Amino acid sequence: MKTRLEWYEASQAMSIVGLRHSMSLRDKRKDNHGYSGRDVHDNFWGVLGEMAFAKLKNVYYAGTVDTFKDADVGENYQVRTVGSNKNRNLIIRPDDPTQDIYVLVEVAKCGGYYSCVLHGGIYGYDGKRDEWLSDFGQPHRPSAYRVPNRSLNKEFMKI
Repeated sequence: MKTRLEWYEASQAMSIVGLRHSMSLRDKRKDNHGYSGRDVHDNFWGVLGEMAFAKLKNVYYAGTVDTFKDADVGENYQVRTVGSNKNRNLIIRPDDPTQDIYVLVEVAKCGGYYSCVLHGGIYGYDGKRDEWLSDFGQPHRPSAYRVPNRSLNKEFMKI
Protein backbone atom coordinates (compact mmCIF):
# COMPACT_ATOMS: atom_id res chain seq x y z
CA MET A 1 0.00 0.00 0.00
CA LYS A 2 1.28 3.43 -0.91
CA THR A 3 0.32 7.02 -0.27
CA ARG A 4 1.90 10.42 -0.49
CA LEU A 5 2.06 13.28 1.95
CA GLU A 6 1.82 16.78 0.51
CA TRP A 7 3.53 19.97 1.70
CA TYR A 8 0.63 20.92 3.99
CA GLU A 9 0.79 17.50 5.67
CA ALA A 10 4.55 17.92 6.14
CA SER A 11 3.79 21.30 7.72
CA GLN A 12 1.46 19.62 10.22
CA ALA A 13 4.16 17.04 10.95
CA MET A 14 6.66 19.83 11.68
CA SER A 15 4.22 21.36 14.17
CA ILE A 16 3.82 18.05 16.00
CA VAL A 17 7.58 17.50 16.05
CA GLY A 18 8.09 21.03 17.38
CA LEU A 19 5.69 20.37 20.25
CA ARG A 20 7.27 17.02 21.08
CA HIS A 21 10.78 18.47 20.98
CA SER A 22 9.89 21.55 23.02
CA MET A 23 8.18 19.46 25.70
CA SER A 24 11.23 17.21 25.94
CA LEU A 25 13.48 20.23 26.39
CA ARG A 26 11.14 21.76 28.96
CA ASP A 27 11.08 18.53 30.98
CA LYS A 28 14.86 18.00 30.55
CA ARG A 29 14.32 14.50 29.16
CA LYS A 30 17.30 12.46 28.09
CA ASP A 31 17.39 10.38 24.92
CA ASN A 32 16.50 6.72 25.37
CA HIS A 33 18.25 3.53 24.34
CA GLY A 34 21.69 5.14 23.93
CA TYR A 35 20.38 7.36 21.13
CA SER A 36 22.47 10.38 20.18
CA GLY A 37 21.19 11.12 16.71
CA ARG A 38 19.40 13.87 14.88
CA ASP A 39 16.42 14.16 17.19
CA VAL A 40 14.27 16.73 15.33
CA HIS A 41 15.11 15.20 11.94
CA ASP A 42 14.45 11.62 13.01
CA ASN A 43 11.27 12.59 14.85
CA PHE A 44 9.99 14.38 11.74
CA TRP A 45 10.35 11.17 9.73
CA GLY A 46 8.62 9.24 12.50
CA VAL A 47 5.64 11.59 12.49
CA LEU A 48 5.46 11.35 8.69
CA GLY A 49 5.24 7.56 9.06
CA GLU A 50 2.45 7.87 11.64
CA MET A 51 0.52 10.29 9.44
CA ALA A 52 0.96 8.09 6.37
CA PHE A 53 -0.28 4.99 8.19
CA ALA A 54 -3.37 6.82 9.45
CA LYS A 55 -4.02 8.13 5.95
CA LEU A 56 -3.65 4.67 4.42
CA LYS A 57 -6.01 3.20 7.00
CA ASN A 58 -8.43 6.12 6.76
CA VAL A 59 -8.39 6.64 10.53
CA TYR A 60 -8.03 9.80 12.59
CA TYR A 61 -4.47 10.84 13.42
CA ALA A 62 -4.32 12.63 16.77
CA GLY A 63 -0.67 13.73 16.56
CA THR A 64 -0.26 13.15 20.27
CA VAL A 65 2.46 14.59 22.50
CA ASP A 66 3.86 12.96 25.65
CA THR A 67 1.96 9.68 25.29
CA PHE A 68 5.11 7.54 24.99
CA LYS A 69 4.16 3.81 25.03
CA ASP A 70 0.54 4.50 24.01
CA ALA A 71 -0.44 3.56 20.48
CA ASP A 72 0.74 5.89 17.71
CA VAL A 73 -2.45 5.40 15.69
CA GLY A 74 -5.79 3.99 16.79
CA GLU A 75 -5.94 1.77 19.83
CA ASN A 76 -3.02 -0.56 19.23
CA TYR A 77 -0.86 0.42 16.25
CA GLN A 78 2.79 1.27 16.80
CA VAL A 79 4.34 2.78 13.69
CA ARG A 80 8.00 2.24 12.90
CA THR A 81 9.33 4.47 10.14
CA VAL A 82 12.41 3.91 8.01
CA GLY A 83 13.95 6.15 5.39
CA SER A 84 15.95 8.73 7.31
CA ASN A 85 18.84 6.42 8.18
CA LYS A 86 20.45 3.12 7.15
CA ASN A 87 18.07 0.84 9.04
CA ARG A 88 15.36 -0.79 6.91
CA ASN A 89 13.94 -3.27 9.42
CA LEU A 90 11.08 -2.98 11.87
CA ILE A 91 12.43 -2.54 15.40
CA ILE A 92 10.68 -3.70 18.57
CA ARG A 93 12.29 -2.96 21.92
CA PRO A 94 12.12 -5.47 24.80
CA ASP A 95 9.93 -3.16 26.90
CA ASP A 96 7.48 -2.36 24.06
CA PRO A 97 3.90 -3.57 24.63
CA THR A 98 3.47 -7.13 23.35
CA GLN A 99 -0.25 -6.86 22.53
CA ASP A 100 0.23 -3.98 20.07
CA ILE A 101 0.63 -4.32 16.31
CA TYR A 102 3.90 -2.93 14.95
CA VAL A 103 3.82 -1.72 11.35
CA LEU A 104 6.68 -0.69 9.10
CA VAL A 105 6.30 2.42 6.93
CA GLU A 106 9.04 3.53 4.54
CA VAL A 107 9.16 7.24 3.72
CA ALA A 108 11.12 8.86 0.88
CA LYS A 109 11.31 12.50 -0.12
CA CYS A 110 10.30 12.91 -3.77
CA GLY A 111 10.66 16.54 -4.76
CA GLY A 112 7.51 18.30 -3.59
CA TYR A 113 6.03 15.47 -1.51
CA TYR A 114 6.86 12.40 0.58
CA SER A 115 6.19 8.94 -0.83
CA CYS A 116 5.14 6.41 1.82
CA VAL A 117 4.91 2.62 1.60
CA LEU A 118 3.39 0.31 4.19
CA HIS A 119 5.37 -2.95 4.24
CA GLY A 120 3.28 -4.91 6.73
CA GLY A 121 3.14 -5.57 10.45
CA ILE A 122 3.49 -8.02 13.30
CA TYR A 123 2.13 -8.38 16.81
CA GLY A 124 4.64 -7.53 19.51
CA TYR A 125 4.52 -11.01 21.00
CA ASP A 126 5.35 -12.52 17.58
CA GLY A 127 8.14 -10.03 16.91
CA LYS A 128 10.07 -10.67 20.11
CA ARG A 129 11.94 -13.76 18.96
CA ASP A 130 15.30 -14.57 20.50
CA GLU A 131 16.89 -15.05 17.07
CA TRP A 132 15.93 -11.47 16.11
CA LEU A 133 17.51 -9.83 19.18
CA SER A 134 20.42 -7.68 17.99
CA ASP A 135 22.72 -4.89 19.09
CA PHE A 136 22.97 -3.79 15.43
CA GLY A 137 26.75 -3.73 15.72
CA GLN A 138 26.51 -1.06 18.43
CA PRO A 139 27.36 -2.80 21.70
CA HIS A 140 27.07 0.49 23.64
CA ARG A 141 23.31 0.56 22.93
CA PRO A 142 20.70 -1.84 24.33
CA SER A 143 19.65 -4.71 22.12
CA ALA A 144 16.31 -4.71 20.30
CA TYR A 145 14.40 -7.07 18.05
CA ARG A 146 15.15 -6.61 14.35
CA VAL A 147 12.15 -8.09 12.56
CA PRO A 148 13.07 -9.15 9.01
CA ASN A 149 10.82 -7.62 6.35
CA ARG A 150 10.03 -11.07 4.96
CA SER A 151 8.41 -11.89 8.34
CA LEU A 152 6.01 -8.96 8.26
CA ASN A 153 2.38 -9.95 7.80
CA LYS A 154 0.93 -8.31 4.70
CA GLU A 155 -2.59 -8.86 6.08
CA PHE A 156 -2.02 -5.86 8.38
CA MET A 157 -1.99 -3.77 5.23
CA LYS A 158 -5.70 -4.58 4.75
CA ILE A 159 -6.92 -3.91 8.30
